[in-house]
Amino acid sequence: MKKVMTAINHPVINQYFRNNCSDFIVEYDDIQYQEGLLEILRNSIPDALVLNEQLPGPFDRRTLIEEIRQIDKYFKIIIIVAKEDREFSKYLSSKGIFDILINDQAEISSLIEAINREDKVIVKVKKEIPVEVQEELKTLKKLVREKPKVVEKKIIFESALRVQRQEIITVASLPSVGKTDFITQLAVTFAKKSQAKILILDFDTENPAVEQFFGIERQDRAVVYEGNKTKTLNYKYIFDAIDNGTFNSSLLEEVVVKYSELDNLHIFSGIEITRSDRDSLKDNYFRIILEKAKSIYDFIFVDTNSNFNLAETKLAITSATKVFFMVEGTIINLNRSNKILQLFTNVWDIKREKLEIVVNKYSEYCLKEDSIMEFLYDFEFSGFFQMDVRHYFYLNKGLPMVLRPKQKELEKYLKILEKFNFIKKRSLIEFEQEQCKSEG
Repeated sequence: MKKVMTAINHPVINQYFRNNCSDFIVEYDDIQYQEGLLEILRNSIPDALVLNEQLPGPFDRRTLIEEIRQIDKYFKIIIIVAKEDREFSKYLSSKGIFDILINDQAEISSLIEAINREDKVIVKVKKEIPVEVQEELKTLKKLVREKPKVVEKKIIFESALRVQRQEIITVASLPSVGKTDFITQLAVTFAKKSQAKILILDFDTENPAVEQFFGIERQDRAVVYEGNKTKTLNYKYIFDAIDNGTFNSSLLEEVVVKYSELDNLHIFSGIEITRSDRDSLKDNYFRIILEKAKSIYDFIFVDTNSNFNLAETKLAITSATKVFFMVEGTIINLNRSNKILQLFTNVWDIKREKLEIVVNKYSEYCLKEDSIMEFLYDFEFSGFFQMDVRHYFYLNKGLPMVLRPKQKELEKYLKILEKFNFIKKRSLIEFEQEQCKSEG
């Protein structure tokens, strides 16, 4: 049995523990203010405290932690924060707090898991420590197999209704405008904010780059089949399975790569076709891959090649429910892009409502925003994005490039996500409001 205390200013979570966690002892109602928390802790130390960094009271969040640790340095604290803050995370780890949960990206199971984990709390103490205590701390450290790590679990509570299926979001452009960067950043941001099951599907078969953005190595894409024989995911393996009639949704789930930081995001990449092999391709290969993906995933983000003569590029664009066409703010690029957009609408019969323009690598040296929008006045614009210069370093070093967008750019991605029909992850406050409505 674990003695659990909550000080998050949201009583529903406290009541949820009482009603659903028989191995928790919850003696106190949820504590609503800092002074009350400190007063109770002076009389009763729990096994685990769930603490909101924004608990009302006279102290800032660091001072509150200092006050708590003066009472007891070694009990477990799970802290709920509004957003990621690396400096604050370092400070918390120095105070023996390794479970940091972000409020609007969360599940109750992760919170319960954090409470139940038998981590050793090791607090850095500046003052001189007696020799016998030093020895005890050394022993404790040996018992911990690895250094405690900051846990940034994503929490929200119950699953809501299933999001709509078979939404396909495709990105297209002329060469070197930044398609892969845009589609990976958009998909990752989406996965963090939604409950949807998401696939990034790399249909750039001449220069597949999605795997580089995620740091996927060949061994990450290895699959075992036919006894002990091991094969690497490549187009021949996939296409042979299609020819043999053995390619199904289960096989697709085996060959995708699960993104380690987000359970609901998978990646299908690495099909690279040479010119000599392209003549043997059948028209149905990519259509079958896409159809199997639609049977599994709620949202499919498709990266494409800039060669619009490729069958897989045309399939990705014509099958999409939304196409983001990326341009640069130069006369040459806009003229060429306009011709491609006319191909889409006049020849491929794509509705203009499905097409949205994204201006990438925008800078003060580009054409003015109004001029660009006037040039492509027939289409809706989703945003103007500046090039993240950090990517040049990562490209040259061959490192994964899924970087956290800067706040200004992140807001643009979030605005784009508002266009899609999906169930958002709920914050603790939203969960409380829903519970109150259902109980009322």
